[in-house]
Amino acid sequence: MIRLGYSECSACHISPQGGGPLNNYGRGIDRAQSLRGGEYIPATNDLTRMLTLGGRMTEDFRVIIQEQKTRVSHGPMQTRMWPRLMYRNVTDVGKGFRLSGTVTAENESTLRPALSYDPPTGRSSVFVDTALVHYRAGRVELAVGRDQLPSGINIPDLGLWIKSRNRLGYYDAPTQFKMFWTGTRFHVTSFAYGPGGNELAGEGERGVGTLAEIVLGSQQRTVVGTEVLNGTAPNGDRRTVGGYVRLGFGRWGILAQRDVTERTRQTVSASYAQNTSYGQLFWDAREWLVLSATGERLSVDRPFEERALAGKLDLTARLAPQATVGVSARLERDQITGRRSMSLMFQATFKTAR
Repeated sequence: MIRLGYSECSACHISPQGGGPLNNYGRGIDRAQSLRGGEYIPATNDLTRMLTLGGRMTEDFRVIIQEQKTRVSHGPMQTRMWPRLMYRNVTDVGKGFRLSGTVTAENESTLRPALSYDPPTGRSSVFVDTALVHYRAGRVELAVGRDQLPSGINIPDLGLWIKSRNRLGYYDAPTQFKMFWTGTRFHVTSFAYGPGGNELAGEGERGVGTLAEIVLGSQQRTVVGTEVLNGTAPNGDRRTVGGYVRLGFGRWGILAQRDVTERTRQTVSASYAQNTSYGQLFWDAREWLVLSATGERLSVDRPFEERALAGKLDLTARLAPQATVGVSARLERDQITGRRSMSLMFQATFKTAR
């Protein structure tokens, strides 16, 4: 949306962090940018008013079906397919307060990489991703509860190194207090967080962080931001400094982020660095059809040395407000061992849309 001059998520999403249910304006954009097109007209019958508590509750159900084929070097092709059910709810309780929650159910878990220096959190077939109480007063919004930590490039692919290596996996939902402050040409998000309750022993992290970004240009198609985070845990600490950019021009755009993290681990005597870089060039061939090319780089110092590069091509088609399909191909190379991993993924998402 940055290519159209939307410099912040709250134009279309109820939450200023982005993601989650859309507001009425966002549902209109969602329909207009689908192949089906047309104007969004909210239902106003008695049944709808009853189910939405007179318009105070926004909710949706969705099912996400993914199939992935992966081959490592010259090994056999491995196929994996899994569905995920999701229920999302936002309820306005009045006087600036609202409640939000997301619950997902799945038949197969999707853990982030199990690293010797950062094991994943515990999985669950039914998982509460979001459970927040919000309060908004003017340009400031406060939120407390459990949720994924804020991120500069808010992309849903949790397999990206800028997410999977920075505790932003599917089951990472720490308890936190967040403050969003939105100005005409700036956005600041500050947060303090603690364990979500499903971490392994000694891995429960506590910390603070801030994202700050400014909007450049009269058309608001360039956003430049920085993020800092300091987290501590019994088994190891981390300190992250990063920068990101969202840039749009015509039907094209660029999303980029680089994070530099200094980590410690109780099993080693010295700190070590972890660097992740991400860049995406996208093209909206049509309002409903998007192609993108992504490049990633990962570097971790000794004693947990890693050097890897990855590239990915994506094609996503929003056929209707209720249906989106996409296909992606990814190639990853371990620069230390020379090992290559190739994968092809198909994803279909179906949701309710009033």
